Amino acid sequence: MRNKSLDAGKAMAAFGVVFIHVSFPGQTGQIIKALARSAVPFFFMVSGYFCYYNRRNTDRGKRITDKIPAKVQHILTLLAFAVLFYFLWESAMHLVEKEAIGPWMQEMVKKEHLKELFRYNSTSQLKPHLWFLPALIYCYILDYFIEKLHLGKLAYLSVPVLLGCFLWRAYFGRFQGVFYHTMEYRNYFFMGMPFFLTGQMIHEYEKLLDRKLSWQVLAVGGLLGSGSIIWEYFQAGAREVYPGNVLLAVCLFLLCILYDTKSRRLEYLAVLGREFAFPIYLLHPSVAELMKKLADFLGISRNPAYLWLRPILVCGCTIFLVRAVSRLWSSQQKCGIVFRRHN
Repeated sequence: MRNKSLDAGKAMAAFGVVFIHVSFPGQTGQIIKALARSAVPFFFMVSGYFCYYNRRNTDRGKRITDKIPAKVQHILTLLAFAVLFYFLWESAMHLVEKEAIGPWMQEMVKKEHLKELFRYNSTSQLKPHLWFLPALIYCYILDYFIEKLHLGKLAYLSVPVLLGCFLWRAYFGRFQGVFYHTMEYRNYFFMGMPFFLTGQMIHEYEKLLDRKLSWQVLAVGGLLGSGSIIWEYFQAGAREVYPGNVLLAVCLFLLCILYDTKSRRLEYLAVLGREFAFPIYLLHPSVAELMKKLADFLGISRNPAYLWLRPILVCGCTIFLVRAVSRLWSSQQKCGIVFRRHN
């Protein structure tokens, strides 16, 4: 049976990704963006959680290493689709803006940019938000060798080290005058693996955690994480991540895993998370660009009401488009089956 709370959590995380890239106006928008940065760690934990088998099973190493290649193939397919879609999209945008496509394509395949892609999962030359897919592939590949070499327990011990390096590069180092480029910490190794492995640990020790942690404790932890993020924002200004995001993401994930709800009030949100989390993540920048062009055409791009509604409209329009395409595809599939049966 599916975990309805986890599906709802995935929907909230997908909306969080939108709110990072399409923010609400003013300081309130920056605070919402700071809170929303917990979304990506949440998604890495989801992937790690579902890439786990019980270590007490003697066949675990063989079974999980059989499972990972299929996951890598699936993400590679999604990545290929995303790259093709945004290559065509950006080409069309260049034509609309009457800009030359050649220089953009040459810039995209420069040696230094390809190095950044393979080393840091940077996809900024096409669409920055796509970095998550190659980073997730790298996480699966690393996990494959961890399981093959039976280094699971040692990998768990590396989590606080990797997490410390991640927070140092992303946040604490700046107070000591040490600065890192975003891609030097927002990548598979420093951001992906600690949360991916945390998801696996939560799965392995789920029964123990269920006995030790009440939903009240996790709710308080989530509130403390949220309060910490807001305080850190006012202290340090806009950052890619805050220490509070770690606490908020872990507490929310544990709440979803340990306290699944059967309430019908979450049904719609659970459906969104189950069916639309990836399409929202993938397509929202293109929907936002179209909406911006339409707002410029209508002369409302600076209207306060529009600016407050814009992130919500991007989510809604993305869901509407995906639903429409999905229904059209299903109708064509059914028509094709009926036609073949008739013949």
